[in-house]
Amino acid sequence: MLTLFIKALILGLGVFMADSVLSASFLVTLLISITFTGLNQYFSTKELALGLLGTFLLIVTFFLPTGLVFLPLLVFDLVSYFELKTIVFLTLIGNVFFINFFEQSTLLLFVHLVAILMSYMTSEMERLSIMNRNMRDDNFEQKSKLKEQNKTLMDTYDNEVHIAKLQERSRIARDIHDNIGHALSRALLQTGALQSINQDVQLQSHLDGLQTTLTDSMNSIRNSIHDLKDEGVDLASAIKDILQGSRATSHLNYDLTEPIPNHVKHCFLIILKEAITNTNKHSNATKIDVTVAEHPALFQLLVVDNGTIPPNKVDPGIGLENIKERVTELGGYCRAEYRGGFRIFITIPKDKAGVSND
Repeated sequence: MLTLFIKALILGLGVFMADSVLSASFLVTLLISITFTGLNQYFSTKELALGLLGTFLLIVTFFLPTGLVFLPLLVFDLVSYFELKTIVFLTLIGNVFFINFFEQSTLLLFVHLVAILMSYMTSEMERLSIMNRNMRDDNFEQKSKLKEQNKTLMDTYDNEVHIAKLQERSRIARDIHDNIGHALSRALLQTGALQSINQDVQLQSHLDGLQTTLTDSMNSIRNSIHDLKDEGVDLASAIKDILQGSRATSHLNYDLTEPIPNHVKHCFLIILKEAITNTNKHSNATKIDVTVAEHPALFQLLVVDNGTIPPNKVDPGIGLENIKERVTELGGYCRAEYRGGFRIFITIPKDKAGVSND
């Protein structure tokens, strides 16, 4: 927009310098100059600008000398392709050559220099504008990359913290089992031994009460240990450990947005172990795909291999029956079939698993 304004200004100066603005030769050169500068503006090539300038010089030299007032407009288009000092030198030489053609040669030289200076300033402004725009785009892209990297780091950190918490729960469960559990077991044995050798009737009731208290405590600790162990298992990591035992190449598609209930987690792991065992024993599969996903109303487990042995040639034993029984106990649905490979498809409703859908 700025370039067009400056060109209009230079064109206006040319009209101002003209002796007769209504002559046919003036109008022809005006149209030629506007056409030539329009072509330069549209195509923006050095070769075209030089060619049009040469053509214009031939026209004003041999046919329409009055068109010399519009020469600065064509010079304006050339500045961006040459060094400033080169353009100024050629302009001075050119004005000396045309001094006999145009009476206002001094004014024409001034307009040439103004056109050159404006063209140079415009080119610099456009260059700085492009540089600024590129820097802004690079800065935006860099911010986007940093934001994505920060999100990745935060996700990795959250995952590491989650795994660390699970490992700590497992350690606590192990310590409780190894220390407090063993101590209670010894206390129960000692209490039983005291009960067997005790002859005091009054003391017997106290020993029985102590036995009951220790037994309840042991049961409570056992339940807590089981809960801690179940909560201390990271499902994704446990699945990857199981898949390492497969002879086939495995791929896990894990899409859970919230912790899965312990009994569902336990069920999925046992089923996956059974499926991998059956594949290793009875299938010629070279690839196993495992999908664990969460939907609005259910949890899903899908195990698919690319084995080519049909089901009627497979003797899976009681493994599949055990899988179906476990899923049925949780109120879920299980389907095992051969369809371009062996598939085990399992869904467990969230309401049956004790998870609210709110």
